[in-house]
Amino acid sequence: MSSSNACQASGCELMQLVSGVPEFEFNVLEMSRRVDRFESGQDIFSQNSEATGLHCLRSGHAMLTHVDAFGNKTAFRVVGPGEMMGYRSLFGDDVHTASARALTSCTVCFFPKVSLFGILDTTPILVRRFLHTLARDRGPADGLLLRSQHTPVRVRLVYLLLILLNDYGSKLPDNSIEYRLPLKRHDIGSLIGSRPESVTRAIRELEHDGVAFFRHRNVSVPDMARLFAEANISVADDST
Repeated sequence: MSSSNACQASGCELMQLVSGVPEFEFNVLEMSRRVDRFESGQDIFSQNSEATGLHCLRSGHAMLTHVDAFGNKTAFRVVGPGEMMGYRSLFGDDVHTASARALTSCTVCFFPKVSLFGILDTTPILVRRFLHTLARDRGPADGLLLRSQHTPVRVRLVYLLLILLNDYGSKLPDNSIEYRLPLKRHDIGSLIGSRPESVTRAIRELEHDGVAFFRHRNVSVPDMARLFAEANISVADDST
């Protein structure tokens, strides 16, 4: 399978954005592509390093983290196959404001800034598509919600499951939801700003109350209404 076909198969955000652009510009972008591989724990890019291009995750999972001026590290997003990384800093003409670390073995497509910007200069529709993507990007906003010290760890864990629902949750015939999370227990703690023992205690509480059941990286939610209720979110009746 070619690089472009592999990216299209993974639902690559960039391939969706460039669909329909003139063939010459598309080929220029394809020829500039570099494919890199990272093992679990390796940095794909580091905070404060120069943003020299756009990264698109072809396979695997990565985590975005930010370290503030006081040295506090905040994990705020899990990136899955097909998603772009580093474009906020790239288009802001700034250094990377976050680090991207491989959670699993990852294959990453890298598109140099000079090639991407050259195409943007001649393709207005692509500029509009990127602007739309930037406008919808919440950045670290979810991280602030997840790490609020005014919110119980149990509720923060529920927030995380709700945020990851679209990408990692699958609805079963009995209407329950099953997750296959790309996160280890300590990664969950990092995302919600809690110690591993606090995460373990919250998991036991959710299991005891029948809200969610955890087995390694697999999570089963028998009734999504109860999960939403934990986060004080009402669920519309499917019949309406």
